[in-house]
Amino acid sequence: MAPKIHALQEKERLPAEFWEDHKWALDHYADFREKYADMWVAIADKKVVAFGEDLTDERQKSIHKRIGRPPITLFIEGQARIL
Repeated sequence: MAPKIHALQEKERLPAEFWEDHKWALDHYADFREKYADMWVAIADKKVVAFGEDLTDERQKSIHKRIGRPPITLFIEGQARIL
């Protein structure tokens, strides 16, 4: 039996602001490495709204509730890692 794939319903689709924040975060990743090395950051409305060694689900849900959508969360690596 093939696995079920969950398709996003119209109301679940992420808004354009989410993708704008995503692009902004990637464009500024090098800047974040200076300030937030080896930390998680949460981004909303093109600004860092939370950061730390761990962004708990509770903290992310709080941000989601405040802005009405999920924030962008990224781990900012301090150094490039080769495995």
